Amino acid sequence: MDVLEAIYARHAVRDFAPTSVPKETVIKILTAATRAPSGGNGQPWELFVASGATMEAIRKGYVERAQGAPPRPPSPRPESTSAAQAAIRERMTAIRIERMRLLGLDPDDPEAGKMFLQMGARLWGTPVLVVVCMDQTLSANMDLGMLVQSICLAAQGHGLESLIAAGLVTHLDILRKELEIPENLNIVIGIGLGYATDHLINTYRSPRRPIEEVVRYKD
Repeated sequence: MDVLEAIYARHAVRDFAPTSVPKETVIKILTAATRAPSGGNGQPWELFVASGATMEAIRKGYVERAQGAPPRPPSPRPESTSAAQAAIRERMTAIRIERMRLLGLDPDDPEAGKMFLQMGARLWGTPVLVVVCMDQTLSANMDLGMLVQSICLAAQGHGLESLIAAGLVTHLDILRKELEIPENLNIVIGIGLGYATDHLINTYRSPRRPIEEVVRYKD
């Protein structure tokens, strides 16, 4: 698979098969991904990987936490926002509605949202979780973004799918305990790696803005 094939093939998987991923494959993916560029070649990232029994301990903790949590109230809408913020929120809302309708769920039914909450609580079944961290004194988020993209593309090259999600790193205390992540590191984002199931949710592909709307090209 060449790089363009990997870019177009990559998408968010929200239901992973329980098939284990060999440690050697994960290490190859991360070795390739750490070739990602960074400002001044600072390489500010720290990676913690969970699989096997550690992954299941994290999943168990997340599920138990979700079962004991009260229903979350709707997020308050900001009183004012920029046009750009409004457009982004509109795109995110539209994608959420499309995914729910794909599964035959009513986007306006609060009960329907529980299905996604349950999927998230079990970490979408991912067999491998990569937790991306950075020292609290640093703020090189662009560097981490390039690393995360590189992890996902390298995974495609090894026949694996991925999911980048803040929901994977919701319970910081559980992650710090099970992965022994020191307090001086900020837990930034999680990446699930594994093989996709044939669940209907995995057929969804989010639309992209027309390139004419995004690019201002001047000769």
